[in-house]
Amino acid sequence: MTPTRTTAALLALLALLGAVGAAAAVPDARIAIDGVDVSSSEPAVGERTALNVTVSNSGGSPAAADVTSVRLIDADGGDDEDADRDSRDEATAVGALSAGDATDVVLWTRFDEPGEHRLTVEVVAEGEATDGDDRETVTVTRDVVVDVQPAEVALDVRARALSPEDLRSDEEDQSAGGIGVDGIEGVFGGGGGGLQSSDDDAAESVRSADSPVAVTVVNTGTSTADRVHLTAVGTPVEAGRGDDGDAGESDAADPTVEAGPFVVEDVAPGEERRVIVDLGPLDERSDVTVTAAFRSELDAPAGAGANRTATSSVRYPTREGAPTVTDAAVRTTEGGEVVVDANLGNAGTGELEGVVVSVAGAEGVEPTPAGREYFVGGVGAGDFVAFDLRTTANASVADSIPIRIAYTERGVRYTETTTVALPESGDGGGGGSGGVGTLGALGIVGLVGGAGVAVVGSAVRRRDV
Repeated sequence: MTPTRTTAALLALLALLGAVGAAAAVPDARIAIDGVDVSSSEPAVGERTALNVTVSNSGGSPAAADVTSVRLIDADGGDDEDADRDSRDEATAVGALSAGDATDVVLWTRFDEPGEHRLTVEVVAEGEATDGDDRETVTVTRDVVVDVQPAEVALDVRARALSPEDLRSDEEDQSAGGIGVDGIEGVFGGGGGGLQSSDDDAAESVRSADSPVAVTVVNTGTSTADRVHLTAVGTPVEAGRGDDGDAGESDAADPTVEAGPFVVEDVAPGEERRVIVDLGPLDERSDVTVTAAFRSELDAPAGAGANRTATSSVRYPTREGAPTVTDAAVRTTEGGEVVVDANLGNAGTGELEGVVVSVAGAEGVEPTPAGREYFVGGVGAGDFVAFDLRTTANASVADSIPIRIAYTERGVRYTETTTVALPESGDGGGGGSGGVGTLGALGIVGLVGGAGVAVVGSAVRRRDV
């Protein structure tokens, strides 16, 4: 054999031995990580995030494999490849995979800091033992990068004042005013059963509410709000104006209502809770502040309480009608009687019912028995009705005539007071005229001993039947 042929034969033999060695190095179980899917493309700090790992045993694998561990670790855990790195999550005893089989494993984690986080998914599997040899261990890894966003803690409270009529409907499964009884998760205050009440109890509590306020709590942030509870505090609308001489001494007024706290279920990001808070019988029109106190899920590890708040304010009772006196002509008759001819208009969007105008008592003003009040009746939105009133007035004491307007809107009786100016004294008895003043204090008329009694500046609830 020539030297050239000898060299070629040796090279061929070496190549054959290398091929055999390479084949022997291939594990019988060919485990692979086919994919890692993150539950959120941009999870936030503190948000519980899932990673779905798909593990497979290749169809060309000659043997089955037992997946013993799938774990999630930080890819940048250190320079030492052999050093143990803290495991964020691990699933053990996943199960056996035959050739061509695959399985999904869900791993969970949270992130404490925003930014890019490089993670490593590590899968450990054992092949079948053959010819008395130990079982072969196969380890495969795959990196994944997760972009973590800063956390946002945001709870939005939306309060809407309702009328008792809004919660009454001929339909058993649907109430009026856009409020579905079945969609309400709690009825609080006024005898409501709260979150533990049955559907029938909740529906009955809603329909029997005295002063209902619809409250919606919406989580617009990225962190779950827990320990959520609601309170409602009302203050008189006229507080601090000094109309009665006492309120003007201090801006602080006694609350007209204090309701709560009422516990609401936890609110996850993107979720909302709809409840009704019944303020109970109110004897004065009030500015009501609804406050939701809560704890962010991010505060829980530090042992914090419900130290965050969100608020919303409404004025209760609701009013959509707006009575106004227009085109007032005031004249004095030869007998000394003052006659007021005017229109009662409705500048609002709601209908006024049972409207009665009358001369309110004042110093120097004494209504006559025949003309002290006038029944106007109903006044629709944008409509007006003419009326006239008669009174006597001492021009040396009074310069205007107070006119009281009593009306019902959505089951609640209100009173308002406006004034019209008396004619100038120089006009004599020839029938001068005066202008219209501004609306004064608002009150609510209640039933006292079966008779309606108007109290300006205060309010007593009354429900029409």
